[in-house]
This record gives sequence, C-alpha cells and structure tokens, in this order.
Amino acid sequence: MDKQIEEKDLNMKINLYYDAENICHLTVMGEIESLCEEKYFLELIEEVKSKILHITFLDASILGNRIIESLYQLQQKDSLKLFILKAYLFSYLYSLGIQSKFITSKSLIENNTEKPYNTEKEDVKQFLEDIKERYGYDYTLYQIESIIRRIQACMLKENVKSFGQFRRAILQNEQLFEQLFLHFSVNTTEFFRNPEVFYEIRSKIVPYLSTYPHIKIWCAGCSTGQEPYSLAILLNETGLLKKTQIYATDINPYVIEEAKNGLYPLKSLEKNIKNYRQSGANGSFMDSFTVKGEYMEINDNLKEKILFFQHSLGGNGILNEFQLIMCRNVLIYFTPLLQRIVLKNFANSLDCNGFLVLGKSEGILQNNGHEFFNDFNKSYKLYKKIEK
Repeated sequence: MDKQIEEKDLNMKINLYYDAENICHLTVMGEIESLCEEKYFLELIEEVKSKILHITFLDASILGNRIIESLYQLQQKDSLKLFILKAYLFSYLYSLGIQSKFITSKSLIENNTEKPYNTEKEDVKQFLEDIKERYGYDYTLYQIESIIRRIQACMLKENVKSFGQFRRAILQNEQLFEQLFLHFSVNTTEFFRNPEVFYEIRSKIVPYLSTYPHIKIWCAGCSTGQEPYSLAILLNETGLLKKTQIYATDINPYVIEEAKNGLYPLKSLEKNIKNYRQSGANGSFMDSFTVKGEYMEINDNLKEKILFFQHSLGGNGILNEFQLIMCRNVLIYFTPLLQRIVLKNFANSLDCNGFLVLGKSEGILQNNGHEFFNDFNKSYKLYKKIEK
C-alpha cells in the first residue's frame, strides 16, 4: 500500500502524457528532492528518449548532476525542448550550454497600480525586520545602501514602482521571496580568484597546516563552490587533502546546491587556467575535472572532501575548530557592528594558531578586529588569531 501511495505521489509530481501530434510532454511540479524522484524522472526519460520530448520544470530552481547530463545528451540529439519557470534554473542551465525557453515574461507582482514612492532607509530597515520575522533570513545588519540598490534592481526587473506594493507582495508570498531574495546575495567568483592570495596560502600557510594530523578549513560565503574546490585542488597537489575536511557555507540555498553539483562552464576555462598557474601551481588544472560537452565536472575525490551546507554568518555563530577560515568579499556587505560579531565568531571558531583570509577590499581596522587577530600578511589580507 505504501508503495502504491509513493507511485501516486510521483505521478502527481512528475507527469507524462502525449499530445495529438504524439509529442511526449513531461511536466515536473516543484524541486526533484529525493533519490527516488530523480530515479523515476530518469527512468521516464529513458523510456521516451526515442521520441520528441518536451519537458517543463515548474518551481524547480536547481537540478542534480545526473539529470543535467541526461538533458544535455538529449539536447545534442535535437530531441528535446525545455521550458523553465524559475529564472535561477534557466540561467544555470544556460551557463552549462543547455538551451531552454523562459516561460514567464510578466511581472511576478500583479496589479501594479499604486503611486510610486522612494525606498526610504527607515522603511527598508523595517522591511528587513519583517523578512527576519517572516522567513528567518537576517539582513538587518547588512549595509543599508547595498540592500536598497538590490531592492531597486528587483523592483525594476518586475516593473514595480511602489515599494509598499513590493514589500507586501514579498511578505505575503514565500515563493516570490525565494525568487527575489537572490538579488540580496552576490555570487561573483572564479577558480583561484586573486591567485596571489593562493600563492601565499601555498607557500606560507600550507607548511603550517602540514604539521597537523587532521586539518579543518571553513570557506564562509562559498557561493557556487569555486573557492573551496580551488583549496581542495591546492591541498591535493601538496599531499594534504587526504587528511583535510573543508566546510563550505553560504546563506543562499541555491548556490549551495549548484556547488554540490560541481559543474562549471568551459567558457571561463582560459581565465581559470591563468589563475591556477599564477597561484604557484605547476601541474595541470584540467587534471581535476572531467569534460562533458560544454561544461566540466569536478573530480569525485575533491568533492568528497568538501561538506556544503547553508549557513548565515549573521545568525548562526560558531562552527567547529578550524586551522584556516576563508571569508573573502563578504564582510564588505555588513555594517561595522556585524563585521565585529562575525570576526569574533571566526576567532572563537579557530584553533589557537589559526589563520583568517579576508577579501581584497576588507580588513580589521574599522571593526575592532585587532582584538582577535594580528596581521600575518597585511598586503594579502592574511591574519593570525591572537593567542590568549
């Protein structure tokens, strides 16, 4: 009986039918969350792969590796058309060379009739308090000017002129919030970004790490995973990966799932290889990947050493005891007060001789960071925890 209920649920979530022209239509409601759902979806694709197939993803924002590989292979045979509702999934698939049609063009916010008024700071601050209470995401100590710019970008994208209307729509519709809050997180990253920093890690910090029987590293604000994977590549080449566990966190759940996939477009390969070489490496960047069409996949031995999970620096406090924490280009979006809170949490999360690496435009002068850290290499924003 339980198996029948399960099959009925799967059929409701992943529906297959043929139209009058014998075109096979596969409609997916929501995220494909379980291995059972993924298996069922792939089995349906296998059954109809010889036919013309139209797949529509409603409300899915991310897909797993096996599904992406199947979609890519089908599209190469010109037997597949994809229709996507969520902008994040549309952009993600496009970056990997999978073409689809974005099936919504009208504003997500209806009845746009109110008179416009400006996004005043106090109104925005109250809005952030409301978001914290309603959804649990705390942006109240982010730089208010940065938040206002992103809200205005959301409003412009949705052709909404009234902040009051925008605010009510977000607070009343959780799916709408999930779609638009992505504007609040910046996901600019690349492999071995600022290679001179990785050179310093390789030459100055790796010898220190090598003295430990087990190494724990935290990449905070990991975005789509290029930074923790860069560290894994570096540690693999220096013989330390086998005794290392990397924790990689971000507030955005979609980029975490993307990072877990470990799939990256080939179009940025030249820049990645240049960064890799400038970081002091003398191997081959592509030894860490398998090429699959227009994208590449990180090797399993590197994936296995990284634990990706959602985490908010503003609200979740201390994690574990690390020898190295990397948090680059995240603190610039926080107020000095939140920066100090985060730096204190980092200090409390580090081994007594642990290191912290910040971003190019960040430091520890304006947020009382010298209470917790000494300069190790000020030019490259490397700091060492103060022993107490």
